[in-house]
Amino acid sequence: MVRSKVRLKHYSLATEDAYCGWTGRYYDYCRSLRRGMSHEEKAEAYLSHLAAVGRVSAKTQNQALSAILFLYKDVLGEPLGEIEGLRAKQPRHESTAPSREQVRVFRAAVADSDHTPARLLVDLLYGCGLRVSEPLELRVKDILWSERQLLVRAAKGGKDRRVPIPTACMSPLRSQVDKARAVWESDRANAPDVGVTLPFQLAKKYPRSAFDWPWFWVFPAPGHCTDPRSGKRVRYHLLYDSLQRAVHEASLKAALDIRISPHLLRHAYATHSRESIEALRQIMGHNSIETTAGYRHPVVDAATNPLDDLVGV
Repeated sequence: MVRSKVRLKHYSLATEDAYCGWTGRYYDYCRSLRRGMSHEEKAEAYLSHLAAVGRVSAKTQNQALSAILFLYKDVLGEPLGEIEGLRAKQPRHESTAPSREQVRVFRAAVADSDHTPARLLVDLLYGCGLRVSEPLELRVKDILWSERQLLVRAAKGGKDRRVPIPTACMSPLRSQVDKARAVWESDRANAPDVGVTLPFQLAKKYPRSAFDWPWFWVFPAPGHCTDPRSGKRVRYHLLYDSLQRAVHEASLKAALDIRISPHLLRHAYATHSRESIEALRQIMGHNSIETTAGYRHPVVDAATNPLDDLVGV
């Protein structure tokens, strides 16, 4: 029931799995509670248990709360009352990023594998300020060659946005599209019934689109898999784990004093970019300019120090 309601809302597969998981754990916990407790009391008891016994982070606790709210409101039709007091206060963390020199050393350590063009993917993360999922989910039609832009579809918050393609990525990106074309042609010749997944109801409205070249992935997975929602055999894009593993291995090889992650490369783009704050906000897909401004520290960068004044440094 929870899974069908999540799909009705067009939430992501990750959200679907998370909400179903939290619902199951919440149900198991509630079986140990005394009878007669209100829904609000049960929810509060569970969240307190997560914090005190599970010692989960505020972010995890709030994810559990979101799943419980969804359960009562959208599945059971009985929205919880006074719940704001149940939401954990999340600490505010300063955004950090590697220096330009650290990125240079890290890039030199990145190595391609048989099926993962890690160098190009890393350059897109850093050169376009993308989230880890965004380059992997690119389709052929999302590369606007004449405008030298990428069209990032259904990004965080369900918003589309455009980002400029770095000049250094143009030639490698064309080579990757050629490789993707070879995979697509192989599928058409050897697995004509295997297409790609399509968003929303496009597969029903335009059933041949799943087999058309414009809808094919720029970074296709090496093999076929079963789509967990439709049950059909499909060609999916490279999994996020492939890119995360390549970045992790390169970070260890580079032996820097900062551990590089895909999202940290996005931070580095924001920190090193010469764009204005407003332009940067749009490129990165932030709702609030305050989020974007968190990557810049002009006051701290320009600050003087009384100790240096005293000793004449």
